[in-house]
Amino acid sequence: MLTGFKNSLNTILSLFKENGLNARYMECEGRFMFRIDEMMCDAGFGCDNVVLDVFFDEEEKVLFIGLLRFPKTMRRTGLGSKILKVIMDYANQHHFFIYLDAWNDSQPFWKKHGFKHVYYDKYHFEIMGYSGDGKDIFHEWDEFKKTKVFHTYLSCHE
Repeated sequence: MLTGFKNSLNTILSLFKENGLNARYMECEGRFMFRIDEMMCDAGFGCDNVVLDVFFDEEEKVLFIGLLRFPKTMRRTGLGSKILKVIMDYANQHHFFIYLDAWNDSQPFWKKHGFKHVYYDKYHFEIMGYSGDGKDIFHEWDEFKKTKVFHTYLSCHE
C-alpha cells in the first residue's frame, strides 16, 4: 500500500514541477515532507521552505496533512486543489481517513473539498476530517490518537 502512496507522491512532485517549483521530499517513518528552494514567512509560522507535510499510517488507514502552503505568488492558482485531489484519490481508493489542522484563513479551502469540523485543539487550530466512504471521522480520530504516528509527530493536537 505504501508503494501506491509513493506513486501519489511522485505525481505531486510532477505537479510542483509543472508549476515551476523545484520540490523534493524526505521520508522518515511514515512522514513525507516536501520542500522547495524558496523560503516562505507567514504570520503564525516560522520561516521555512516546507510546502507539504503528510503523515501516513498504513495500519490505521489515516493520512494527516500537517501543512499545505505555497509561496504567495502561487496561492489561489489551483495548485493546492490539484495536490489535494491526488491525496484524496489515494484515500478514496484505499479507504483511508484524512485529517488536518486548519487555521482560520484556510478553513474555506478545506470545507470546499469536503472536510468537516472534528474539534479545536489547544492552540485553536481546527482539526478537520474527511472520509470518502462516509465513515465516522470522529470515532476514527479518537482511535488515531492512540497510534505511534500520532504520539511521535502530532501529540500537540490533543
